[in-house]
Amino acid sequence: MSKARPPAHVVPSPVNLSMHLAEHGLPGYRSKTSIMLLRRERAKRNAPLPALLPVEVRAHHRLMQRICDEIHRRGGETWIEGKYKTAYLEPTDKRDGLVLVHAEGWRSYGKAPARMARLSYLWGRDDAGSGPWAVRVPGSITTVTDALDWLTPAPVHRALAKGLRVRRQGDVFAIETTRTRDGHGLEDLPESHVWRPATRYLVHRPEDDRRHRPLCLPWPVQFVRQTAYEMGRTNTRGNAD
Repeated sequence: MSKARPPAHVVPSPVNLSMHLAEHGLPGYRSKTSIMLLRRERAKRNAPLPALLPVEVRAHHRLMQRICDEIHRRGGETWIEGKYKTAYLEPTDKRDGLVLVHAEGWRSYGKAPARMARLSYLWGRDDAGSGPWAVRVPGSITTVTDALDWLTPAPVHRALAKGLRVRRQGDVFAIETTRTRDGHGLEDLPESHVWRPATRYLVHRPEDDRRHRPLCLPWPVQFVRQTAYEMGRTNTRGNAD
């Protein structure tokens, strides 16, 4: 019958271990310095694995990476660099798959005094699955509701208040109207949006092939474009998405 092996005794102090080896004539490093170096080398080789971040933290990082990638793809900036601190975009509101990201901080302008700067973007995914989109809105906006309200053209607000039918394809709204105004606003449509009056379809043919779903509009409609701030440090309004 084999006897159980007694548990190994770990001597934490290099000095005591050195004395113990010498006293009992055991093999191994005898000096305190050698023992310390050996333990440090073993600790390096057996370094513990980095702690896994919580699921919610990893999900947040993935979402922000997608948002920032889309903003960069469109030529936007995702941080405000100051003299002592850099402010990065962070979500301030989420609703129905849309995310409002915002950053604010003191931006340095060479030798000129720093000035407060703000960035806000609305991000989402197209219903047709053509990919994500991002539009720049005023830096004072921090909620999805306010961003959508600012982005919606005034004629669309008026039409909805009257109970008229409104359909959307990217940055183009089709508003129910009278027969005499059917097709009004076509001249302002981007070239990628094509109206086919014979079939009553509005189709999308962008250069990057990220298409929106075709719209069937069997009633008389007029078209209105949505605008947003252009990417970069400007207050000029341009095409939205």
